[in-house]
Amino acid sequence: MYEDEDNKRETLKSTFIKIVLVVLLIFVLMMLFPTKGFVTNYVDEKVKENSGSDNFNNNLLAMATAGSGYFTSSRLPKNTGDTAKMTLGEMYDNKLLVKFSDSNNRTCNSNKSYLEVTKKEDEYTMKVNLSCSDKEDYIMLHMGLDGTSFPSTSTARCEFVKNLDDTWAYGKWSSWSTKKATANSTTQVQTKVSKVQTGTKNVPHIAVMEGGATKVLYNGYVKYVCPTGYDNAGVYDSVVSCKKTTTTYTKEPIYKNVTYYRYRSKTLNSNVDTKWSSCDDNSLIEQGYVKTGKED
Repeated sequence: MYEDEDNKRETLKSTFIKIVLVVLLIFVLMMLFPTKGFVTNYVDEKVKENSGSDNFNNNLLAMATAGSGYFTSSRLPKNTGDTAKMTLGEMYDNKLLVKFSDSNNRTCNSNKSYLEVTKKEDEYTMKVNLSCSDKEDYIMLHMGLDGTSFPSTSTARCEFVKNLDDTWAYGKWSSWSTKKATANSTTQVQTKVSKVQTGTKNVPHIAVMEGGATKVLYNGYVKYVCPTGYDNAGVYDSVVSCKKTTTTYTKEPIYKNVTYYRYRSKTLNSNVDTKWSSCDDNSLIEQGYVKTGKED
């Protein structure tokens, strides 16, 4: 009887030990060989991390490529220490880029992301800063003072073209001229009237001078004399006033109204816009540009 009870204890103990070993084995297997869902989630996270980094770099290089084409010699700072800045929002407004998103599918910060060009003593530098919800970083481009544009971030540049709507635009105004011009459907005319001196004329100015006659004794009689040169020169029996008229002349200008004309003509603008950019510039493709196949 006691032997049976001992056998039962040994059997239960052996069974318990086996169960514990099986549980431990399953736990070890789970640690060594994760479930399919665990593996899938782990891989997805790693792919997302890598793709996010690639997406940020592509967006940063797209800004750098657009900036390299925009900041040519006429748009560079003139004095050492001066800077020129353009935000990502201004790049969108100027159609240099189309809006892009980060790895979280959010648009990057339009104000904190920017291009900043600085003139130094021996070179120009361009800081390209990109601020997104997942990351913020920048790169620097360098160009000598005798350059005309920053180097492209792409090793190859391609020609892109886009068909535009036909538009008419006026050119510059001509110089003012007295030659008459007539407006029509392609010519715009402006006029102005100015006073122009054509010569001079003599204008008379008359003055009358009066004075008393000279009293003289003539043949025993008192006479009054106006000397030669006076209008009433002569001898008078009674008191008179001698008058002398003088005329002077001044030159005064002669004017006349003259009509002046100027004109400008309008012409049909080219219906094709051409841009050179990095061959992988997808922002131009998204704006409707196509590659022509030309490269430099």
